[in-house]
Amino acid sequence: MPGSATAEVIFIAAMMILILILSFSAVFFFFKTYKKEMAQKEARKAETPATAKMSTVEKGETRPVGSVPTDKMEVGNGESKI
Repeated sequence: MPGSATAEVIFIAAMMILILILSFSAVFFFFKTYKKEMAQKEARKAETPATAKMSTVEKGETRPVGSVPTDKMEVGNGESKI
């Protein structure tokens, strides 16, 4: 077949171009998602100091029933005993 070598070169070149297009689009969407996640991380980091002053109840944190806080224990009349 007289034109088969040219056809093979054109086919290989087309496949290489297709691979480049797919690779560039994958990298584009990766960086788009990366920037979005970094912006969300900065937003969480910016709001963290406000929640650091909250008690564990306000944050929604819980501990198992019957457990005692590790930082202080309350005595029967409301005093704190360390």
